[in-house]
Amino acid sequence: MEMSRRNSGFLPSFLSGFDEELFNNRQNMKFSKVAVNIMERDEDYLVEMAIPGIKKEDIHIELDGNKLSIRGEAKEAKEINEENYTHREFSYGEFRRSFTLPKDVDGQNIEADYKDGVLNISVPKPEAKKKIVKKIEVKSSK
Repeated sequence: MEMSRRNSGFLPSFLSGFDEELFNNRQNMKFSKVAVNIMERDEDYLVEMAIPGIKKEDIHIELDGNKLSIRGEAKEAKEINEENYTHREFSYGEFRRSFTLPKDVDGQNIEADYKDGVLNISVPKPEAKKKIVKKIEVKSSK
């Protein structure tokens, strides 16, 4: 919902521009739908999530059976003290995503890496499903 203010011109508004700055300029930390890419590679499945602004300590990943759950939260508090006023701003946002993994993945060796706002989770495939590429030498007959 976008908020807007109408000024009829009758009374000048001391809030001129305030609502725009507070509600439109400031990106609220909403994570209703986190962008996710899931790729199948030869050795593993890669879950890639864009979650900028989240600290590594605030990311929680759990594997329960074959359900992979990822959640995170971001908190921010700012205070600006000037001569005649104090401006305080608080933000909070969280996300939760869950994925059902194939039953035979290697859950003991799942790894996660977070860099530059992107979370990468590697879910290894079981040995039997890994693609094996082997060169076979062609022998000449005598």
